[in-house]
This record gives sequence, C-alpha cells and structure tokens, in this order.
Amino acid sequence: MVIVFGLGFAFLGVGSGGLDLGQMIRDTFGAKGGGGSTSVSEAQKRVNEHPRDPKAYKTLADALERKGRTDETITALEQYTRLAPKDATQLARLGRLEYNQADAAAAEANAAYTEQQTVFAGSTFGPSSTSKLGQAIGQVPITQAVSTKVSTRVQDATTKFSTASSKAITTFQKVAKLKPDSDSYFSLAQAAEHFRNDKVAVSAYTKLLKVEKDAATKARIRAKIKTLQAALKKPGG
Repeated sequence: MVIVFGLGFAFLGVGSGGLDLGQMIRDTFGAKGGGGSTSVSEAQKRVNEHPRDPKAYKTLADALERKGRTDETITALEQYTRLAPKDATQLARLGRLEYNQADAAAAEANAAYTEQQTVFAGSTFGPSSTSKLGQAIGQVPITQAVSTKVSTRVQDATTKFSTASSKAITTFQKVAKLKPDSDSYFSLAQAAEHFRNDKVAVSAYTKLLKVEKDAATKARIRAKIKTLQAALKKPGG
C-alpha cells in the first residue's frame, strides 16, 4: 500500500517573546557535522586502532557525512552515542539523520509502489490467466522478474522507514531526557507528529506546554494537543 506521510512540520507559530520555532527546526534538523579534513580512510583506521574511543567514531561520522554517506554516518554516530550517551548535541544530530533517512525511505517506498502498480496494470490488460491463451503464455519471465524486484524494493524501503522513524523518535526522547527544555520537547513533538506517533507527540507537547512562557505560543500548543488527542480517540488512532 502507499505510504502517505504529512511531510513538513506542523508549525505552532511564533508568539512575541515565545519560542523561535523556525530557528529550532534549523538548529535541530539542519545542523551539520563537525568540521575538519580527516578522510574516511584515516578516520576508519583510527576507529580500528581505538574501538573504545568515542572521539574516533565522531571523527568517522564527520568524514562520512561530508561525503554524503548518510547510512554509514548514522552507524558511526550510533556507536559514538553508545560510548558517549550524555552528548545531547550528537544525539540530536543522530536524530536529524535518522529523521532524514526515514523520509528518504518513505519516498523510495512510494516510488517503488507506483512502479509496482504500473507493472501490475500491464499484467491486468493481458490475457486472463484462466483463459487458454493465458495458460499457454503464462507470465512473461521479464514481467515476473520486474514485479519481484519492485516488490522487494517496496518491502525493503517500508522496513527501512519503520526502523529509521522509530529510531529517530527514540533518539529525540533521549535528547529530551538529557535536556528537558523547550527546544528538546519541541523537536521530539515535531518528529513524533511527523511520523504519526500521536501518543508520543501529545506527551512531548504537554511537557513543552509546562516550560513555555509565551501566552500565544501556549495557546497554539494547547490547540495542537487537543487535535492530536481527538485523533487518538478515533478508531485505529
């Protein structure tokens, strides 16, 4: 089935003196990896020589991200955060990458699903499999091979989305636990809502409400909580 996601953030708006929500998004989800010019091979060598050194994994993650190798960057940062579990900055960075990875997987799943329907449509307009001609011809080997390949793409991308989106939410929960402030709660709430985990989103928005000071922003948060709670009460919510 098609994976349909409300891509993009559900902004609460900015009240006078309240949360600069747009900047939060840029800071949390748009931050880049660390600087430096260490190559991937050099960083990997250091990891091999010092497998318990968290800095080695961060250096490797930085080098990999500069090359656009997102999946490998995530793996390196996961190892780093296991060794340095209280580094909220790198946890937020990991969450951003997992978030982007999930979105990319969703796009791939949708593209593969569309291609799959095209293949199935071609089969539909051929002779019926129960007709004499259909039984004689059978399924064209090329069509069968393409169908199998595309179905595998859909399944793999869907699985990757499910894993990455769950990891992103879990990672932002860790950030919020380390830094129970408006920035962390907002990031968690937005990620959870984006990936349709309304229960976690409500919890995060509720915590955000307790630390937010601006009256206008608080009103928007309450409205958001009410909308999500209503969605949770619906069948399947």
